[in-house]
Amino acid sequence: MIAIGRCDMSETATLQLSSVVEQVRRYGGGVSHAALDPSCSHFRVPGIEGLIGFQTIHGCAVVYGDPLCASEQQGRLADAFAAHCEAKDWSILYTAATATMQAYGRERGYGTIEFADLLMADPQQDPERGHEARHLRQNLNHTRRLEVKVQEYRADTSPDILLENQAEAACKHWQTSRHGPQMHLGNPRLFADRQGRRWFIAERSGTVLGVLSMLEVSCGECHSMINLVFSTPAAPHHTNDLMVVTALKALREEGARSVCFGIGPRWELGRIDGFGGISEFLARRLYRLAASMMHLSGKCVFWEKYGVIRREPLYLLFRPPHIGIRELNALARSFHFSMS
Repeated sequence: MIAIGRCDMSETATLQLSSVVEQVRRYGGGVSHAALDPSCSHFRVPGIEGLIGFQTIHGCAVVYGDPLCASEQQGRLADAFAAHCEAKDWSILYTAATATMQAYGRERGYGTIEFADLLMADPQQDPERGHEARHLRQNLNHTRRLEVKVQEYRADTSPDILLENQAEAACKHWQTSRHGPQMHLGNPRLFADRQGRRWFIAERSGTVLGVLSMLEVSCGECHSMINLVFSTPAAPHHTNDLMVVTALKALREEGARSVCFGIGPRWELGRIDGFGGISEFLARRLYRLAASMMHLSGKCVFWEKYGVIRREPLYLLFRPPHIGIRELNALARSFHFSMS
């Protein structure tokens, strides 16, 4: 068993990072890209191609998504990781694990909580067509009349440092302009880990107004995921919509039949297994309060207009099946909860 941390960018470290990126893109799901954050460590087992990306937060090992390996090896890799954590007296929290890992966790005595869905759509269904899309068309036409243009940025073939610097500045502007309760998975790293990434950039008169980032993933038949879309306060309304429909059009022209919109939090918790009655009651009440404070349903409302056709449940897994101060703190830190 080997736990590898992120280190300096020597030639060996660069090769290790390239391997991690490749495995995240090959096996990763809706949140696995968080394993590429510099704060994460990577657990490996000799003989298994793949890894578990995790972060230790006050004695809790937080894993982002499922183990990143072939499906038939996930149980073996997760068992080795559990033994590794037990030896260090760490509890374990899997965030946004799939139904496959939920079944694994139930068999091994984990506590599991259904809290969100992966949202999927078919790019072949043009969201601008049909009577129900009239409001979206009106909004997009208004934004287009304001001369907002969206184009795919091909960083792999013709990198533009000036454009990237403008995009980074726009991202910082967007972040500093946000107020109220906030929750997100990882910090935006727009042009890091470029393998398997695509960008669509909104501009007006040479000024970057927003960015959409799309990642290569492995979610069943879905191989693309929109992991980030933002626009600055100076951008016209519905600039985000224009970036999304432009990205969907590109996928449609390439013949893609599925795209992932990332996590859609539920208004209330779904199935809960492995916890006592009091813990389940408290979990449901706390989540309902957080959902109200964070307006979690708003994210699903945003994506619905693009034709969400499938949802796949996501779970939190706890080992041991206990939610205490340590676990709540790990949840808050891993989802970057703040009241600013």
